Amino acid sequence: MKYTKKKKLLSFFLIFTLCFGLLTPTFRTEAARATGTVKNRILNVRSSASTSSSIICKLSQGTKVSIISETTGDDGLKWYDVFFAYGGDAKEGYIRADLLNVSGSVSGSSGSASNNSSGSDNSGSSASGQKYVKPAVAIIRTYASTNADIRTKLERGTAASVISSKKGDDGRTWYKISFTKNGSAMEGYIRGDLLIDTNPGGSASSTDVSGTRYVVPDSGVSVRSYASTNGDIRSKLNKGTAVSLITSKKGDDGQTWYKVSYTVDGYKLNGYIRSDLLTDKNPAGDSGSSNTSSGSASTSVTIRPAVANIRSYASTGADIRSKLPAGTTATIISEKTGNDGKKWYKISYTLNGNTMQGYIRSDLVTMGAAANTSGSSGNSSSGSSSGGVAQVRSYASPNADIRATLENGTKVAIIKEKTGDDGQKWTKISFTQNGEKIEGYVPSSLLK
Repeated sequence: MKYTKKKKLLSFFLIFTLCFGLLTPTFRTEAARATGTVKNRILNVRSSASTSSSIICKLSQGTKVSIISETTGDDGLKWYDVFFAYGGDAKEGYIRADLLNVSGSVSGSSGSASNNSSGSDNSGSSASGQKYVKPAVAIIRTYASTNADIRTKLERGTAASVISSKKGDDGRTWYKISFTKNGSAMEGYIRGDLLIDTNPGGSASSTDVSGTRYVVPDSGVSVRSYASTNGDIRSKLNKGTAVSLITSKKGDDGQTWYKVSYTVDGYKLNGYIRSDLLTDKNPAGDSGSSNTSSGSASTSVTIRPAVANIRSYASTGADIRSKLPAGTTATIISEKTGNDGKKWYKISYTLNGNTMQGYIRSDLVTMGAAANTSGSSGNSSSGSSSGGVAQVRSYASPNADIRATLENGTKVAIIKEKTGDDGQKWTKISFTQNGEKIEGYVPSSLLK
């Protein structure tokens, strides 16, 4: 009996050992992900496996990264697709293999990425295909996640070249794409279901047009950020305002829209306006402005609240052109009734040495110049203590999310300059706020 019992126990132990031995490699494979440590004092993380691609960020010596996969760059060298924490955010990019001290084994290269479920770049047949944006507007991200920063926005029908595909942290397929916007070649990530193989139409302009048109309706006409009544309102133009045609396209409402160029208070802007709101001949009432001269073009006013928003037109729904601190002195150009039924002043003011114009609600100002002008804009010899503020955007557009607000005189590091989707120059900057390193875009005119 004792021998039989021992024999049974021995058999059970052998079976358990065999099963555990078979399962162990699976556990080890799932847990093992290679890591790398930065060798150089400062290392550039690239948007693709090429030294000519854009720099996502810079990592210092000793920084640890997780290696997702490996690939061969256009220089013939091995590169790693890596994932890491930077400035409180999760980021992804490419680092040349010889610049990392690697621990562990890389789970797969781009050549076998189709068998890699860890989210690494795939290089299947779709990696070199051309696709088109499906929705009216699609957001392009910095990496394969809806939590990633917005790199830009593309309109329906915009052509994009697929570089690679991968599974995002939401479990969906994402494409890394290259595309052209405002004459600049760019790269980014888009969710796979937002692209289709054939051009959906009503999108990227296929017809170049030229000439001048004039706004028809008496009330303010909205200029949109894209060819749809769902587009953000970029400006409102009055009857008789002249615009220059750039292209025409069919919008998502089936109607023809014009991409136009126009000038507001000395700023040259671009946007979309429906074709039936324009005419070839200047209608009666040329200016069409509902402004009524106040007869006090030289009247000075002083900002009352701690910070007042200066708008692009007479409405609280208009874009914020500037923020002026209490005590800033401005000159009234004209007055009008806004779409909220309240009186608004069109004013001229100086900010950071630049003369600007915009609209402010009348109850936010006091008639006459302030007795104490120490807080007024432009009176500081250095221009760094005027109290003005600048909004830092997530990308080069006045429509982008506001990432931070900086006071006048704040020192920032300049990364690069580009032309925004408003046609103006924007500068990408880096700065530290509340102990956190932040990057974003501001109009170049706000820097000195």
